[in-house]
Amino acid sequence: MPPSGQKGDQQGEWVSTSKVRRIRRLGFLAFTLTMVVLLVKLGMWQMSRAAEKETLLDQLSARQQQVFTQVSSLPQDAKGFAVDLSGTFDVNRSVLLDNQIHQGRVGYRWMMPLLTDDRWLLIDLGWIAAPPRRDTLPELPKILGRYRVEGIADSPSQRVVLATDNAAPSWPWRVQLIDIEAISKASGYPLQPWVIRVETITSQSGETVDWNALPVWEPVVMQPEKHYGYAMQWFGLALVVALGFVIWWRKGR
Repeated sequence: MPPSGQKGDQQGEWVSTSKVRRIRRLGFLAFTLTMVVLLVKLGMWQMSRAAEKETLLDQLSARQQQVFTQVSSLPQDAKGFAVDLSGTFDVNRSVLLDNQIHQGRVGYRWMMPLLTDDRWLLIDLGWIAAPPRRDTLPELPKILGRYRVEGIADSPSQRVVLATDNAAPSWPWRVQLIDIEAISKASGYPLQPWVIRVETITSQSGETVDWNALPVWEPVVMQPEKHYGYAMQWFGLALVVALGFVIWWRKGR
């Protein structure tokens, strides 16, 4: 039989170990609850983003049912409305939006001013491949005559640019973002504050032309389905964490 002093020490150690164990369990419980709440909130955020995208796509779909044939008829908030315009391009004032990746290839978004209804618009023709050398720009075709342009009015995409080049532009002008005011000033054309995302361009003879530009614009970068998929992943992770904690808690009894 151990001496009474030794027995007291053993009891004290057991109480101390039990207390530490209880603190650890409670700490892990608090950590698990925090993680589950965070993961559920992330899932709910993705669900709300999906709902926002669905609302936006529904609004744009409704707007695209209205087709405007004159720029002067477009409302001030023209985003999403369909247009069917006829005019002349100025390929000599082309703008190349830099750092555009399509199917793993580097290129540009090619845009040109179009004179229609006595007004100038910037037309987004689509993606064109970049030459192998950075100091070489794509060779653009000669474009003469009038063309019919069908597309969707949109606001220029907002991009973060760390530095801007204040040098005088050379044409075609390679830019890091579409700044309508800057392009208007450089080209001498008072551009409307929208960009027309091309769907089809046809010549006066009715022939469809593309000038090797691929229309790649999408009204939203990420579709609602992807947001729902991400939400399910976050909810799934929350469930896994919760179940893992329950199993660990029961085993530790």
